[in-house]
Amino acid sequence: MSLFGNLFKPRETSAQRAEWMESTLRTVAGQVQARMVQDLRQAQRNFEAAETPAYTESWSTSEVHINEALARQLPTLWARSAGLARNNEWAAGYLTALDDNVLGPNGIQLQMRLKKARSEEYDRDTNRAFEDAWAKWGENADVSGLPWDEVETLAINTLARRGELLYRLLPGSGPMGFQVQMLDPTLLDVTLNRAWGGNRIRMGKEIDDAGKPVAYWLQVAKQGDAPAGYVTVGRHVRVPASEIVHRYVVEEVGQLRGIPWLTIGARRLWLLHDFEESAAVASSNAAKQIGFFVSPDGNAPPGFADTIVSSVLDAAKAAGKVLTPDEIKTITAAAEKFQTLAPGTWDTIPQGYDVRFNQSQWPNVNADTYTKGHVRAWSAARGISYVTAGNDLEAVNYSSAQVGILGEREHHKKTQTRLRKWLHAPVLHAAAPYLALAAQGLRPSLVDAYRAAATWQPRRWAPLDPNKTANANETNLRLDLTSRRRIVLERGEDPDELFAEIAEEKKLFGAIAPANGNAAPAEPDDDETKPAKSRHLHLAAARGLENGD
Repeated sequence: MSLFGNLFKPRETSAQRAEWMESTLRTVAGQVQARMVQDLRQAQRNFEAAETPAYTESWSTSEVHINEALARQLPTLWARSAGLARNNEWAAGYLTALDDNVLGPNGIQLQMRLKKARSEEYDRDTNRAFEDAWAKWGENADVSGLPWDEVETLAINTLARRGELLYRLLPGSGPMGFQVQMLDPTLLDVTLNRAWGGNRIRMGKEIDDAGKPVAYWLQVAKQGDAPAGYVTVGRHVRVPASEIVHRYVVEEVGQLRGIPWLTIGARRLWLLHDFEESAAVASSNAAKQIGFFVSPDGNAPPGFADTIVSSVLDAAKAAGKVLTPDEIKTITAAAEKFQTLAPGTWDTIPQGYDVRFNQSQWPNVNADTYTKGHVRAWSAARGISYVTAGNDLEAVNYSSAQVGILGEREHHKKTQTRLRKWLHAPVLHAAAPYLALAAQGLRPSLVDAYRAAATWQPRRWAPLDPNKTANANETNLRLDLTSRRRIVLERGEDPDELFAEIAEEKKLFGAIAPANGNAAPAEPDDDETKPAKSRHLHLAAARGLENGD
């Protein structure tokens, strides 16, 4: 528009100006709202965790392969896990609960289920002979002299502390010709990475192109310190994979080493221990120190320094020492500035100084709440309930205990399964030929049959409500939804032993007089067994079994 056009342009009225402002505002607001809706829809189509707002700057956006992370950090994880196991009460409690629940008082028991040839009847004599041979072998299971029950405990503790189970199979060793050697997984050198004979050595584990273990490179005390017949390179000895059992929980594809169980959430336990220790020290100090004296010259109260100097002089005299005047002057000067921390004490503030206490406003936390939060989070990572990990039954009722404990028991069952597959099954498979040779009544030609007939009975737990469990068992038996053998196994007992005891008790009850003490003459009819049968029915009901067996 020309200059004259601008000069003679009609002046905009206030109403026109207000209308323009309102129209423009509506237009811009609509555009902004449309962009916001579009952005929201776009965000909904993406993963929230992939967004990178400013407050997530410390959240890593790159991934490191688990083997790379383990190669760098596994020694640190081992050290911190060992520190927790030795010094942290919560970690020690978890290890105790793990041993109590996975193994229990009797460990994981061998139960043979070999049947007679061309028969469905169990060969009880042979089964008993093999179980006895296994128990005898277990008296010297480890080459160091450990019995089998202690090997089980060592295995579950090593898994928790190191994240791995490592042991050797030693044919020709021990009284029965076979033993195992439990090894510390740290002997498998995590820093050893090289090529060997066309294979790769990664973190001490030699694997082929498919990732299958070929050999294990163990550290020895000094160069050449290895049994004859083994390849040694420097301070490493190469042990074929056929002689080594190495097991761990595989959490990612291609994972070569295990993660210590105690380290998941371990920072919480460390912070909690540090908090509790600091709180205990602060509480102790606050309880001991009543207050301060403020003197004009900053000297201690009369008599206080003299008491300290006299005590030092007495100690010197008892030690046969003579203090010089300069030494006494130095002690006196130090005593005048000496502060105490004993119950009911007052200390002196030197001249020119004041006391300022650290009054932190955050976090304003209750000690119990702080403790529960950390223990609850750590126990969740370990698959156990807070009630167990925290040893806290204060607010537990039947329903909450049942939910937590039953879930916890399922996790322990999974651990029992892993331990059977990683320890019991491989050891029995290797030991079976030697057991068959050493025990009377067993035949070496049936080794494969013995192996196939071996089953394992792990620890089981008493029901939370025995009456409800017994009623449910009775109903399931009546509906043919279970068997007596399954019920007995679920209780952690040996069905064959229990049924044999019941048979013996039947015979015994048949010879006992009725409860009223008036024994009637035995009659050769069916009524003769009624009292015995009645007692047996009551016994069976108490055991949770169906009447009539």
